[in-house]
Amino acid sequence: MNVNGSSFTKSSTLFYLGLTLSVFLFLGGCQTAAPVSENLINAQKPTTVKDELVLAIGKLDGGQFDPRKGWGMTQIRLTHSSLLAIDADLNFVGDLAKSYSISNDSLTWTFPLRDDAKFSNGEPVTAEDVKFTYEMLKEDGIKFDLSFVKSIKVADGNTIVIELGEPRSTFVSQLTEIGIVPKAHYDEHYSQNPISSGPYKVVQYNDGQQIILESNPYWYGNKPQFKKLTFLLLEEDAALAAAKAGEADIVYVPPTFADQKVAGMNLRAYESIDSRGIMLPTVPSGGKGMTNGKEVDIGNDVTSDLAIRKALNIGLDRQKLLDLALDGHGQKAFCLCDNMPWFNEKTIVEDGNVEAARKILGDGGWLDTNNDGIAEKNGLKAEFDMYFSSSDQLRSDLSLAVADQATELGIKINTIGVTWDEIYLKGKTAAVAWGGGRHHPHQLYSMNSSQRMNQGIDNMPNYQNAKVDEYLNKALTASTQEEANQYWKLAQWDGATGFSGIGDAPIIWLLRVDHLYLANEKLNLAKQPVHTHGHEWALFGNITEWTWEN
Repeated sequence: MNVNGSSFTKSSTLFYLGLTLSVFLFLGGCQTAAPVSENLINAQKPTTVKDELVLAIGKLDGGQFDPRKGWGMTQIRLTHSSLLAIDADLNFVGDLAKSYSISNDSLTWTFPLRDDAKFSNGEPVTAEDVKFTYEMLKEDGIKFDLSFVKSIKVADGNTIVIELGEPRSTFVSQLTEIGIVPKAHYDEHYSQNPISSGPYKVVQYNDGQQIILESNPYWYGNKPQFKKLTFLLLEEDAALAAAKAGEADIVYVPPTFADQKVAGMNLRAYESIDSRGIMLPTVPSGGKGMTNGKEVDIGNDVTSDLAIRKALNIGLDRQKLLDLALDGHGQKAFCLCDNMPWFNEKTIVEDGNVEAARKILGDGGWLDTNNDGIAEKNGLKAEFDMYFSSSDQLRSDLSLAVADQATELGIKINTIGVTWDEIYLKGKTAAVAWGGGRHHPHQLYSMNSSQRMNQGIDNMPNYQNAKVDEYLNKALTASTQEEANQYWKLAQWDGATGFSGIGDAPIIWLLRVDHLYLANEKLNLAKQPVHTHGHEWALFGNITEWTWEN
């Protein structure tokens, strides 16, 4: 019996069951009918396949459905197609593009598009839609830096040709993150009513409550088993309560909840390059800058002193932070890209060295002259605020643990839980519990290049280093990934300077977190790639491969 596409319905089951009973009665004549075996009855019941899921994986932002508002930041592949995709083995493969080719000078990228791609309203996805999306994002310039793109043209055969002004080694990664929107229907309200070209479409969005997705009937790829996904927009403790009440099939759990037992569910742990650290302003207070298009104050007189930043990098004990804040569910981190091909292993230090940290502070003029436990320099105490997202238990736990350890060094950190909106307004004047990590090295550029200051939330520390800029630019414009990786590593540390913790330390990376979920034990989530930053969406890149196993 084909349970997925069969017409074997409940009524037909009753018909055959009735026929079976009639045969027993006929054979028995006037005698009392023998009881029908329970096994026989159960054998006649059609096997049901669960085709809906309820998920509680975090407080999601509806704006994520609009690439101009951050689609690529979380790599949501549920609702939009992109030119390319990344498979479970981190290979670049075609998505909306059937294939792609690159000219010998790395300047011309050609993408013949599929002919069977349609939006959820039934209209075809065309090369004009791709052209519109890329040109719109290039003009916007906030979430995606496409300034290096010279032209985008539509060629014969539903083909897109993108000409670059210079080679760009990370461009292939951006091609996996830019969701294509319909030219005819896109406007500033698009995220409230997105038109999908991915496996699912948005059918309901209740701000702060839930998002409901249904399978896109026009989706060109493998049809997902689950026809409906309901996302409950719950805080972490409420999500766990929903799981215990049997109201959710998957919930994200922070490490502090990982030992919770829920009937019918088990813990799924996935390695990630999702890194956590401390962003520290590198310029003195009193300046002005821009964040997400708004003018903000910048600078901090304590964190702008290199001795403070370098002391924290070597003095904080990453293993203790890992055990305390993550309950061991993760790994130490020394950069944004540990264990990736572009990671410079020379940046690894013997951390937790309190005496070495105190010496760095002392050599830098920071001394505790009044024995109050806080070092000072020229009358300025080694004290500053650190913001963290109040809705994020992990960042809260890590911030408190960092502040506690910092006291051993003679540094006082005042932890403050606020919203992300507040962090973006005040974050350039204080430390911030920061995060990142992608399947590609572009964030090394966006977080550390002086050319990205005042662009979106890039380079929040206002970090400037001419040599680092040189390396980053060479990495970006390299013709091969191998050549680019050499410069990415030098930008981290060349033996004399770099943006890593042993260099200028604008961001001190501490931990790489495992993504943890409680999931129904019957749910098979298939082969997951190494997860990127953002547990909210990282799980869903292979949604069409998920199955329910009775």
